[in-house]
Amino acid sequence: MQGIRHLSMGLMWQMPVPVACSLAVAARGLAISCGQCPLDDAGQVLHPGDAAAQAGLVARMIQGLLGHLPGHQAGLLVVYHDVEEANEVLAPLATAFPRAVLTPVRLPHFYYPGMRIEVDLYAFADPVTIQQGPEISVISGSALEFAALHTPDMSRVPALLAGLDQTRLLSAQWFAAGAGGWELDPAARVILPEGAGVSAVLSFGPDPVQLSRGPGGALCRASGDFLWLSAQGQGPDLAAAAHQAMDALSLQSLENTTILKATTHYVGGPGPQDLHGNLAVRHARFPQPGPASTGVPVAGLAGGSLAIDMLALRD
Repeated sequence: MQGIRHLSMGLMWQMPVPVACSLAVAARGLAISCGQCPLDDAGQVLHPGDAAAQAGLVARMIQGLLGHLPGHQAGLLVVYHDVEEANEVLAPLATAFPRAVLTPVRLPHFYYPGMRIEVDLYAFADPVTIQQGPEISVISGSALEFAALHTPDMSRVPALLAGLDQTRLLSAQWFAAGAGGWELDPAARVILPEGAGVSAVLSFGPDPVQLSRGPGGALCRASGDFLWLSAQGQGPDLAAAAHQAMDALSLQSLENTTILKATTHYVGGPGPQDLHGNLAVRHARFPQPGPASTGVPVAGLAGGSLAIDMLALRD
């Protein structure tokens, strides 16, 4: 599609298994990365077990990535980690990106031994406006506006959302301990380890959102030229669950549409098998050259064993 730029995987680091995704995808003043991992060009974990060193390494990776995206700056970093004190990984990133909003999401574990962090970059073309608050921040600078929230518990959420135009809510990814009190759909409703607080990443389109179901049954929200697609898979076999979700997403039915970002949360163990099993299914069915892609294991989901969310742009 004209005006969309894909950066190829392998430009800076590599996974240890074949992948069919992009390092980052840029369009309409927004660039979104795949999950930036502390891996080398052979897919081996660097600084195993050292969360602060890995955070510093990922910060340098992101700085290198931004070098391939002239005119963009870091606006939002979604920081997946498995440390008790989030500041251990947030501090190196805040030093490298003092203007960016950092949204921590605590995981029970990662999929490679010794890995402690993975970061999604949302970069915005200049000029970008970042309104930082103690619990909710708003980032503007592209065709989409983003809000990032981090607060101790759900009771504080309604007041934090009061100033947002929910008629334009395109996407919502929620992360909280426990299975109740969820706000706003569609949502990747991820259950976090106890004590991890509440985090959310919300995007807002240019126009009021239209809600529908895709041909395969996936939830679809549309605003302007942007689409948000969301589907789940069931059961302990994560490859089968990935097939269910991808069937529901029915990507082959999306004409003149480019998937910018695909995010997968799955209920899986600390080894690579669960990731590689569902990754192979997803990546085999991505339209090429492939979206920026992230997949991480979580403690639980409010529904299903695997959830896939996709941000797309229509030509």
